[in-house]
Amino acid sequence: MRDLSVLIVGAGPVGLLTTLRLAQADIRVKCVEALAAIDASPRAMAYHPIAVKELDRAGVLDDCRRIGSAGTGLCWRSTRTKEVIAEIDRAPSKEFPYENLTIGQHLLADIVLEHLKGCKNAEVLFNTKVTAVDQSSGDDVVLTVEDSDGQSRQLTATYCVAADGGRSTMRRLLDISFDGFTYEEQLVSTNVYFDFAAHGWKDGNFMVDPDHWALMGRINNEGLWRVSYGEKPGLTDDELKERMPMKYAAMFPGEGKVNGEQRWELQQMSPYRLNQRCASTFKKGQVMLAGDAAHLCNLFGGLGLTGGIMDAAALADSLIVIYESKTSETVLEKYAEVRRQIFVDTVNPTSQANKTRLHDSDPDTIGDPDPFLHMLRQASADEKQVVRSNAVLAVDMTEFFDQVKSDAGQSTSGAEVADQQGIIQGNGLETATVH
Repeated sequence: MRDLSVLIVGAGPVGLLTTLRLAQADIRVKCVEALAAIDASPRAMAYHPIAVKELDRAGVLDDCRRIGSAGTGLCWRSTRTKEVIAEIDRAPSKEFPYENLTIGQHLLADIVLEHLKGCKNAEVLFNTKVTAVDQSSGDDVVLTVEDSDGQSRQLTATYCVAADGGRSTMRRLLDISFDGFTYEEQLVSTNVYFDFAAHGWKDGNFMVDPDHWALMGRINNEGLWRVSYGEKPGLTDDELKERMPMKYAAMFPGEGKVNGEQRWELQQMSPYRLNQRCASTFKKGQVMLAGDAAHLCNLFGGLGLTGGIMDAAALADSLIVIYESKTSETVLEKYAEVRRQIFVDTVNPTSQANKTRLHDSDPDTIGDPDPFLHMLRQASADEKQVVRSNAVLAVDMTEFFDQVKSDAGQSTSGAEVADQQGIIQGNGLETATVH
């Protein structure tokens, strides 16, 4: 075993899952978070089967299932008519035994944090803000951190994982560019009580309309749903809230009313800007980027958080095998190369297409010209299961462990290895990656 320790920056699902996996392997690990507690604002909540498998590997899936819910159906609807354009079953199958899971990312973080309490070699520090990064020694990473009282101290480890979100302090301190763009439209993410199920709606509903485009998904079995919809730019929070009843009336079945009376109850509202961005590198020195700190995409399709969990899995696997002295740290270069490639070649274009089809389309005719929806209409049950699994987002890092161990001066590029593993599906890219 190597004498190895890791610092994790960011106590979201990606940072905490990485912390837990490393702690379970007896690696000394410390997670620091600038906030006073886990962020509970309405954020991502959808997990593809390939990510649910990783929750199982970390030993937290049973608790997630107890609190969350399994999505049993997903469809695309015309906002105007409410009719289904295309649909896909999200229930587990023999070939892909993991379900599409729905649980708020803050609830997942709470679950992982609870599991970490039983790990003696792990520590999570809230109210701890990183102010400087020093890698000048060449051997260790030194973080200068500041607590809520303004007191500074230094933390040292062999490696560091930056999982501190889209506005990553670590990425800024490391001077890593975050290339891409921000959409002009605003997104309003709301948690609202309304009985969509009574109207026969699926657990996930993409609403197709040039003006009233949205995603509506069940959060729990108590009637709470996530409704995230697009809005025109430049509106204040007060203006967005004032327009909300009009938006709900356009999107909800029965205009959100029963016998002429409003039947929805807003619990929470958060306006967001949608981004498509990727760090220029996922590794600088002994620091690796993961999750939103490394890449951002719009929420339509649930690819962002699932991609972040796959980052956590690949990075934890790599660090654990380095700790066990079964491979060299060269594997971390492969982590950075291949995980970035998956985002650039797969997640980024697919997530953009997911958003575009909701509002740049005629809902009366989109089912035929749109390649993805046309494929769904024609696909067999087995073919839809391949789409549902989203295994295209995963990478088996053991392939790189073997390569590093037997490296005799020749290396295989990340693109070649990714293609060998079926990560990049050529012109089947979009049909193999979705939602």
